[in-house]
Amino acid sequence: MSSKPEKNNKKPIKEWAEPEDKVKWLLDIIEAGEAVVKAYEGYLLNKINHIELAKVMTILHDLLPMSIYDDYNNNGK
Repeated sequence: MSSKPEKNNKKPIKEWAEPEDKVKWLLDIIEAGEAVVKAYEGYLLNKINHIELAKVMTILHDLLPMSIYDDYNNNGK
C-alpha cells in the first residue's frame, strides 16, 4: 500500500508591514471594506458565490495587520 504525499494548498501568510503612506492605506481599507460589504450583500442575495466573496475579502484581509488573527491561532481559542 503506497501513501501519497500530502498536498499543502495553504498560501503562506504574508507578514504585514506598516505602510509608508498611511493616508493611501486608509483610503484603500475604506474602498476594500465597502467592496466587502457590497459583495456580502450580493452573497446573501445569491448574486455571487462564496468563491467570489472570498476573493474580495482576501483583498481586505491583506490590507489589515491581522494581529487578532495571529493571537487567535497562537492561543488556540
